[in-house]
This record gives sequence, C-alpha cells and structure tokens, in this order.
Amino acid sequence: MKTQPVFGGLCLLTVSFMAMAAGGAHEHGVAHLSLVQDGRTVTLGFESPLDSLVGFEHAPRTDTQKQALQQARVALENAAAVVTLPAAAECVLGSVTVELPFGEAAHAGHGDHDTHADAEAEYVFECAQPAALSPMTVGLFKAFPRLQRIDAEAATAVGQGKAVLRPAQATWSLPAAR
Repeated sequence: MKTQPVFGGLCLLTVSFMAMAAGGAHEHGVAHLSLVQDGRTVTLGFESPLDSLVGFEHAPRTDTQKQALQQARVALENAAAVVTLPAAAECVLGSVTVELPFGEAAHAGHGDHDTHADAEAEYVFECAQPAALSPMTVGLFKAFPRLQRIDAEAATAVGQGKAVLRPAQATWSLPAAR
C-alpha cells in the first residue's frame, strides 16, 4: 500500500522534530525544513531559531525590531518566495500557517529573560502531479540572510531523503523512484 511509506516517513519526521525540540537542537543560523507527501497533498514545515531570521530572540524592544519581526512574518507568509515548486507538479497553495513569538500584544520590557524563541511555518499544497516535485528551489536564504544552513528531510511516495541546503546550494532534489 502506497500510504504506508508516507505515513512511516511522517512519523519519522515528527519524531525527528520532537527530538530536536526536546534535545535543544536550537542552533543559530540553522533551520529545519520538512516535506511530507500524502497522495496529492504536499506539506512543507519550516522551523528556525528566531535569531536566524531577525537577529534577536527577545520581545522586540525598538521600532526597528518590531519592524524586523513584521517583515519576517510577511516573508514567511509568502509561500512563493519561500519555495519554488516545479511548474510540472501543478501545485496549488492550500494554506499557510506562520507562528512567531511576541505577537501584537508583546511590548518592550516583557519576555526579556534569556530564552530560545523559534519561528514555525507550514505550507500545504495540492499537487496534480506530485511525482514532478523535484527539484525545487528554497528561497529562504534570500529572505533571511542570517540563515547559513537548512537541514531538509522529505518523505514522499517514492522514498525518504535528507539534504543540507546552503545559500550557494538552495536547490532541493527529492527522493526519486528507484
């Protein structure tokens, strides 16, 4: 059954992200990107230390920091700038969810204790030809110059794979059919 490998891959990616969170794998300049294909549905998950995106991890104290946080939100909400999927895959964006700490209610003087703050985003696509997803271009390095590395993991109908993406190598080739 084709859904078993994808479900298994989803479980592995979930366990991997849970291990990172529990193990304190919070490394500035390094983000994590996951891709899970389930039939025609393709979900991309992104997680990064806030510092890697905006240069700080505390509640914004200045107007410049507030603006940086807002710009990060706008950049992450723009799925077309985050990732460019091949036209042959015929993908349509279904939803985008972005979670950043220090929302509208945050103000200077609160949340200044030493903490690790993360940004998370999820992009859900419906793809008519999911087998044509590879290669894709990840635009996160352009949007966030502080990013130095993205550890990427994929679970697709044809297999699982990992990649390390860098600013000079932001093209991600997914597992291919054997």
